[in-house]
Amino acid sequence: MKVLIVDDQPLIRKGIFQVLFSERDDQQCIEVMTIDEALEIHKEDPADIIFVGLHLHDRSGFDLIDGIRSMNEKVPKFILMASSINIFEFRRAKDLNVEGYILRETDEEDLKYAYNLILRGEKYYPPQLVEKALNGKEREGMCLLTEREMDVLAELSKGLTNSQIGNNLYISEGTAKKHISNILTKLNMSSRMEVLMYANKISGR
Repeated sequence: MKVLIVDDQPLIRKGIFQVLFSERDDQQCIEVMTIDEALEIHKEDPADIIFVGLHLHDRSGFDLIDGIRSMNEKVPKFILMASSINIFEFRRAKDLNVEGYILRETDEEDLKYAYNLILRGEKYYPPQLVEKALNGKEREGMCLLTEREMDVLAELSKGLTNSQIGNNLYISEGTAKKHISNILTKLNMSSRMEVLMYANKISGR
């Protein structure tokens, strides 16, 4: 079995390797820092499982998932590693049918449990995120939003401007503004501040 760990923080990569693979000879483990490196390695010799940081310095873990799934190659199991709880990113991960979603501060016991669960063909999502995703009428509105609108809402919840949102999502400022207008309409809200308050409430900020 081949495992790929993709993260721009060496301590994260080394930590996962030490906990899961340092004493196992039946699994090949490769560490890389960037999405491009991971895509190249997977193209040459497909991985079975990929751990990938959700926010890397160059791109998003979602970019790696999209890139690999667009190849005519074997699709691996994906385990996303997040730095913090974000209900919008979690919902996108679930929509993409990602096998695992863990927080970077996950302790050794939970990391081993999640990994072994995924090896058995099941999925692992942190209980606190599942609870946030399932509870509350105010979350029902998110079902009306497209994947891209969810991305914009996640950026908006950080208090970013249209220009900053556009830069982060590789879209124009005008396109970001249009998405925000669509979000206002779908959520039946009248102002950007109202959407921001809604987003912060949903994400638990």
